[in-house]
Amino acid sequence: MYLGNTPTQQAFTPSVDYFSGNGSTVAFTLSRSVANVMQIEAVIDNVVQNPGSAYTVAGNVITFTSAPLSGTNNIYIRYTSL
Repeated sequence: MYLGNTPTQQAFTPSVDYFSGNGSTVAFTLSRSVANVMQIEAVIDNVVQNPGSAYTVAGNVITFTSAPLSGTNNIYIRYTSL
């Protein structure tokens, strides 16, 4: 029994994609499509990147304005909303 409104199930499931930079690749394929750049947070070498100026998204591809440096799983993309 609930008092007030019936709780709804959240449709969004948070997720993170990891990529390894190589110093020359700027485009990476995401596991989900996103509608705009504000639906993800991109982090390279533990530095949060500025959406719109450091990277753009189109569907399920993120493109950085400059190639991330080489490293193993040094790039992660956190999905923040639908």
